[in-house]
Amino acid sequence: MYDKKKRIAECYRRGSEAMQKQNWGYAIEMFGLCVTLEPENVAFRQLLRNSTYKKYNDNKSGAGAFAKSKLLSIRGRIRKAKSKEEWDEVDKAAEEGLAINPWDAGINADLGHSARERGYLDIARFAYNCARQSEPKTREYSVALAEVLAEKGDYAEAGKVWQHLIRINPEDSEARSNVMRMQALETTDHGGYEGAESTQDVMATMGKRLKMQQGGEADGPGMSKEMDLQRAIKKEPEKVEHYLKLGEYYRQQKQLEEAYATYEQAVQVSGNDPNVREQLEDVELTRLRHNIDLAREASSANPDDAQAKENHDGLRKELVKREIEIFSRRIQRHPQDVSIKYELALRLMKIRKWTQAVPLLQQASQNNRLKGKALLNLGKCFIQDKKLSLARGQLDRAIVELSYDADPKMFTECHYLLARVAEELGDTTTAEKHYGEVLVVKYDYKDARERLESLQEGGDDAAAAS
Repeated sequence: MYDKKKRIAECYRRGSEAMQKQNWGYAIEMFGLCVTLEPENVAFRQLLRNSTYKKYNDNKSGAGAFAKSKLLSIRGRIRKAKSKEEWDEVDKAAEEGLAINPWDAGINADLGHSARERGYLDIARFAYNCARQSEPKTREYSVALAEVLAEKGDYAEAGKVWQHLIRINPEDSEARSNVMRMQALETTDHGGYEGAESTQDVMATMGKRLKMQQGGEADGPGMSKEMDLQRAIKKEPEKVEHYLKLGEYYRQQKQLEEAYATYEQAVQVSGNDPNVREQLEDVELTRLRHNIDLAREASSANPDDAQAKENHDGLRKELVKREIEIFSRRIQRHPQDVSIKYELALRLMKIRKWTQAVPLLQQASQNNRLKGKALLNLGKCFIQDKKLSLARGQLDRAIVELSYDADPKMFTECHYLLARVAEELGDTTTAEKHYGEVLVVKYDYKDARERLESLQEGGDDAAAAS
């Protein structure tokens, strides 16, 4: 009879012995089996990765060029599995990729994403940390790591990650706001056991928890986080950090109405502190987006209901209007934060304010992280403003900054827009080239195939006529 635990123990023993003998290939094989048999165990992932590092002599680049050629198909499998939310397949493909290059930041991040989706937060933390070590200036890896740390309740470490982002970009207002949030959430209360002076104290705490699990009411400290925070506010109503902790608790529980009301109190207690007000505004926007989701579901469920559609459209307009108001104020507070300028530009584009969006996008394009996205949107603004030569210049610059692996949607859209602009300007050779690039990655993208065929037929007719 097959005994899974014995099989795991045997693979672990053989892997450990292989590590001692520096037989890295066999260690990788054994620890790889451990990972397959027990995918939620972070220790096996760490042993597997460390063995792979040693196999490649810690060269930070992995296998040679021939082996790395396999990564293209692996990335394709990961993208496909992610689109279908097949997280086991993402995990499997990611581990195959990391066997070729364990320092690949993107694949480590994909592993972190799949682990987080399945609730394997320790593995998500490990994978995102690996991605961040390989590319410490890539913001999305640090943000993902900080979010996972916060989910685990490790607010101090999450705060350090947000601080790291501030060191990279001192004008990162989101990072500043989250540093404050993590500081407010950080607490010395580790489950009610701190301060217990005896075994009896610990047993009493456990008894309370068992009572809660059996449906008893939360009638004392340590039995309900919400009530503990409410008691703290009642005891020290002048301390804004209590309100922030309770607001964040409601936020995590998706109790957005309660969160909003609590942050409103925090603003009042803080004397209208702008950092606290920004947290209130964030909850307001989250609440609006949630209401839009509900309205969309109602409209989809009743496609003939004109009132449902009107409600959905009205909420979307309200959200954009409010975002423009909030982001405009934040630019005044944080004039060097180009990420806010970029977000404001996108909202202005939604209401067709092209000329107002252009200078914001131009400033955002000076930031390496935003450059490709900002240039693409600049091109779109110039297209709408009938300045096709300017649009072409921005799109030509954008395509160099974009890659299909990093952002397939923007990469494909940029090639398509370049083709359309070139076609309008009479440059059929360039148009055909970019339509071809679109079809390589997405054969059914909009009308790219029909336009390419039309251009090719036109060229054939001209050649025949001559």
